Amino acid sequence: MKITSSVEYATRLIVALGKFHGGDAVASKKLAEIENIPPDFVDQILMHLRRAGLVESRRGAGGGYVLSRPPSEIKLGDVLRGMNGRILEGICEKYESGERGCRHQSSCAISPVWKKLGDIIENYLDSVTIEQLIAEPEVIPSATGALR
Repeated sequence: MKITSSVEYATRLIVALGKFHGGDAVASKKLAEIENIPPDFVDQILMHLRRAGLVESRRGAGGGYVLSRPPSEIKLGDVLRGMNGRILEGICEKYESGERGCRHQSSCAISPVWKKLGDIIENYLDSVTIEQLIAEPEVIPSATGALR
């Protein structure tokens, strides 16, 4: 799993929009200034987030972007899926599709580890809401419960 700059920026933009939730729409230019992200990159990221249903765009003089739902209903996992389509690439899935051959598929000892790791990461990211990141980012849920 690699956290790209796009995912990092998308998360920062969603958190910034969460802080304005319930108020006016925020222009992409203002978001770029607030988060110190190149404006063209902000527009590309917001397009992905809009397609994923996480933000809505408003036109007109007071136009800009707003969250599509309250910050308490948007999970960090939603943001990663909105940017990448999935959180963690299934390591063994590329072999199942026939793209490559794997001599170990029938008796692979490590495959269950990758599957469990993917489940832990997804469950954890789906337990963290944007509201939590806004309110107390240092008090996000612990992943230790997911390790059992």
